[in-house]
Amino acid sequence: MRNFRNTLILCFCLIGWAEGKTTIFYDVTDFGAVGDGTTLNTEAIQKAIDTAHADGGGVVVVPRGTFLAGSLFLKSHVTLYLAPNAVLLASSCPEDYAPVDFCPQNRAFAGDFVKGSHFIIAVEQENVKICGEGTINGNGITFLKDPNSNRLLPKQKVPWRPGQMLFFCECENVTVEGVTLTNSPYWTSFYHGCENVRIDGIRIRNRRDAANADGIDIDCCRNVVIANCDIDTCDDCITLRANTEPLKKKRPCENVAVSNCVLSSACQAIRVGVGDGEIRNAVFSDLVIHNTNVGLNFHSSYSPKSPGTMIRNIRFQNIVMEVGEAFHMTYGHAAADRTISDVYFSDISGTAQRTSYLRGKPEQPLKNIHFTDIDIHCTGADTLLKAEHLQGEKIRDCSFSHL
Repeated sequence: MRNFRNTLILCFCLIGWAEGKTTIFYDVTDFGAVGDGTTLNTEAIQKAIDTAHADGGGVVVVPRGTFLAGSLFLKSHVTLYLAPNAVLLASSCPEDYAPVDFCPQNRAFAGDFVKGSHFIIAVEQENVKICGEGTINGNGITFLKDPNSNRLLPKQKVPWRPGQMLFFCECENVTVEGVTLTNSPYWTSFYHGCENVRIDGIRIRNRRDAANADGIDIDCCRNVVIANCDIDTCDDCITLRANTEPLKKKRPCENVAVSNCVLSSACQAIRVGVGDGEIRNAVFSDLVIHNTNVGLNFHSSYSPKSPGTMIRNIRFQNIVMEVGEAFHMTYGHAAADRTISDVYFSDISGTAQRTSYLRGKPEQPLKNIHFTDIDIHCTGADTLLKAEHLQGEKIRDCSFSHL
């Protein structure tokens, strides 16, 4: 362990030397944390984070072992580093989580049978980072049982479970890198109203029967890079959303680049939509989508209570997929002024089992939807693509063949 710590210190010192800064390390065991999987370490780990923040910033190290904890609050200029074979394990006790009113921007979706509690939290912070080769385990399976410890199926009412496992709200300069995120009780990682977000090289593994276990949810964020991620989960792998209502500073979801990812989901690989704002200027490229229900899904509004999102200037390119349905695009309950326009699909190939649907409305057509160099083989339906109420669409060099 000493050799590993010396190597870690050397690596961070070289980074600090290159940037003209000195890196200070705060090992959570020096603050009383015990990695035995049963000792509750919330206070000790939080003290390490708070001390690093008070000292002007530093690296909080979670060494090898399983460290049980409740809600933890990340602070500005603090890096949470998980060493190889380190596990940060979420508590299964509701009383170990922060109250739902810990910040005014917090919301819980009652229809999902979820509370507004979270495991790792950062609100209105800057320069926060989670990295390393360790694991954050949301302990999700413990919440998906009835009072008699019987396993609950998806969509059954859950007695109590926390919300998003990682919750970043109105933060600036957020990095999540290298770690494994697993066993989330709800959405795995949620970024709401943040600016300058980088998610690189993470691995997400959730149970296929864990309801609402999204991988990465980007909501009203600006300047986002997601790269080199491997996601296998129950619900959407990556989503772009625009729910401005809870935020202090309203903003669109914009300037998003997603690349070099492998995605697998019991639901959608990519979903764009939901909220009351705007989603614009995004590129998804070099993706492999497999063992997934819907590959690329646009849905402006699921509920008549929501006006829906305006979606424009989204590009998908160089994608291989093996899915139930390749493309799905609809307004749902969206208001007439919430248009979907300027969406480009190119260099996409693979197989699908069902018909793909693009559904505009007579008074609200889908505008400027472009398909170029598409080669999808359909294995289970005679009709490969149904398109209704499109305006200005272009389809070139496309093959939707039936196998």
